[in-house]
Amino acid sequence: MVDTEREVLVAGIGEMVITTNPNAALIAYGLGSCVALSMWDPMACVAGLAHFMLPSGPLADLPVKFVDSGLPQFLSEFRRRGGDPGRAEMKAAGGAAMLAVKASTMEIGKRNAEALQAALGAHGLRLHRSDLGGKAGRTVQLEPSTGRLLVRSVTSVSVL
Repeated sequence: MVDTEREVLVAGIGEMVITTNPNAALIAYGLGSCVALSMWDPMACVAGLAHFMLPSGPLADLPVKFVDSGLPQFLSEFRRRGGDPGRAEMKAAGGAAMLAVKASTMEIGKRNAEALQAALGAHGLRLHRSDLGGKAGRTVQLEPSTGRLLVRSVTSVSVL
């Protein structure tokens, strides 16, 4: 999945990675109900990836653990690195229904996906492409040179 000579930046749960290195690979492994958001500003050559765990909560030790309090942190850091979220291409993946529980309060993946879209809208932003929902976990890789987001699951590989 990753060229061994590339710089690999991993966004663990609740973490974000941002780079200006076009040869880097930004990766979020094992997205189940979690949601990854990629931002790519081709004019500024800035790329970022955030790995959100839950739809809402207070600021935490992990900067993007929660969508509602973490998205402003991600946007701010992206700007600090020279990117413009208003011109960036935004893509998201994840938000799967990983548990066989049907209770609406337990639909964490669906709630994460909805929270992300609502939070982006509150900032005047929107997703350009997405692979949200379903029942399969995913791993994503953002290529800063092209903005291509590779999405892998057990059953498929797609490019956003």
